[in-house]
Order: sequence, then structure tokens, then C-alpha cells
Amino acid sequence: MKKYLLLIPSLLFPYSLLFALYCIYSGFLMDTLFWNSPLLLLFYLFVLFAVSLSCNVTFLILSVSRKWNPKSISLANLLVRLLQIPAYSMIFVLGVLLFLSIFTYAVSIFFIFFDCVSIFLTGLIGAASIIRCIGTGKCTKSFAVVNGALQFVFCADVISAIIVLVKCRKKAA
Repeated sequence: MKKYLLLIPSLLFPYSLLFALYCIYSGFLMDTLFWNSPLLLLFYLFVLFAVSLSCNVTFLILSVSRKWNPKSISLANLLVRLLQIPAYSMIFVLGVLLFLSIFTYAVSIFFIFFDCVSIFLTGLIGAASIIRCIGTGKCTKSFAVVNGALQFVFCADVISAIIVLVKCRKKAA
């Protein structure tokens, strides 16, 4: 169970953008925590990214080297992705709304970049599950390549995570 604690920073990463926006527009914690500095707030997002990346890489390495159960890793991958759907939905709606104004369209571009970084982080979890699936003989190399690539594609990642979980539950490929 302790191994799944490594996934918490990655799970919270998309929500950190929403928290940052809330801080900026409401003033909540902006003066006490970030000293009214948007750069300090961006630094907070960067630090959370660095922590998430290091935790996910550690999770990937440990899952492969210690031969963790591919079914439990695939389930964790799916749960992280499903729990992030509300954050992605809100970021998408805010991004579309902010894109409509000439003064805030640059923020929408930042949202796209932030989402790409976030999908990369969760893609590492998906890669761990697929590597373990192929290591136990529960899937073929072609299945692993296709679904490994889909772990890094918006919307397709959730569908691929479901397919990988179903494949991991089977006895053998």
C-alpha cells in the first residue's frame, strides 16, 4: 500500500492549477503563502511537477525491478486517471472561456502546456503497468506498443487504461 503513496503528487498535479487560479482570483493565501507573487506561485507549480516526476519515475523503476503485480498497477493507473477527470474538465472549460477574450488567450495556451505536462506524468504510471503486463506475459509486444503510446494521449489514455486493466486480469496472453 505504501507504494501507491508515490502516486499522490501526480494525482494532485492537475488540481494544483485550479488551486493556483483560485488563489490568484480570490486572494486566498496569496498574501500569506505566496507573498502576492505570481512568480512564487509558478515556482510552487514547478516544484510540484518536479516532485510528481520524481515520484512517478521512482514508481516506474520500483514496479519493474520488484516485479509488482500488473493488475494492481493497472488499477492504480485507471483510478488516478478517473480521479483527474474533474480537474481536466474544469481546466478545459476555463481554457475555452479564457480563450474567448483577447486579454486572456495566453492563459489558455498555458493551460494546454500544463495539461500536456500532466498527461506525461500519468503516462509514466501507465507505462509501468504495461511494462509489467508484458513482463508477466499477459500481453503481446504490439499490444504494449500501441497502448503504451495511448497512455500519453488525451481521452484515449482512459480507454487504454481500461483495456490494459482488462488484459491484465486475464490468465495469459
